[in-house]
Amino acid sequence: MTVTLKKLLIASFTLLALSTGKALAVSITATASGSSEPIPVIGEDLQNGDFLIKLNQAASSLPTGDGSDEFTVWSFDFSNDSNLASFLVSDSLAEASLTLTLSPKSTLAINDVTGIPEVYSSTAFDIPSIGSTETITINLLDFGLTSEQLLDTLNGSDPNNLGIPNGSHLIPWFYEDDSIVSFAQLELTASQSVPEPSLTLFAVMVLSIGVTRGKRKMG
Repeated sequence: MTVTLKKLLIASFTLLALSTGKALAVSITATASGSSEPIPVIGEDLQNGDFLIKLNQAASSLPTGDGSDEFTVWSFDFSNDSNLASFLVSDSLAEASLTLTLSPKSTLAINDVTGIPEVYSSTAFDIPSIGSTETITINLLDFGLTSEQLLDTLNGSDPNNLGIPNGSHLIPWFYEDDSIVSFAQLELTASQSVPEPSLTLFAVMVLSIGVTRGKRKMG
């Protein structure tokens, strides 16, 4: 066996060993932003950057945008993420990281709720201190949200009746009701296994090496 052929065989087997069972992490990210101190209005909804603060239907005479008794909605739009195509072949998530910048305005903020309309909500997260503006991050999979719920919503199978844009590659979101939301980010991470090289591919590789060796002998 020539030195060149021996090196080719070693390199081939090394490539097989490295590629077998290897997992790749694929992530997509969407963000929304607005002011931490929007100017309140009376009797109407308030658009705060990417966030829509809904009018309090039970008390329409109260200010909208003061951070008290309010319902804030937005969409996480993943449609422009460069990893979206490879992510969409995933069937489960390894992590769903939600980041929120909050400015609590009432002691009742301890009971604030966030989630996907008509699909999921959670209160089990730490609220910043009243009067401050702080950022929190939680893994939603540790707070009851499932991969199936997130992926179904991402594919547009769960419409909502709140007027939040929804469809393929969008995830509608809400926050209520005693904090101003000035930044939100949702990062979804999926683990994908690299398929093991097939026996056919391996056979073709070995056959090619044999043919190359045979040609050298004939020459």
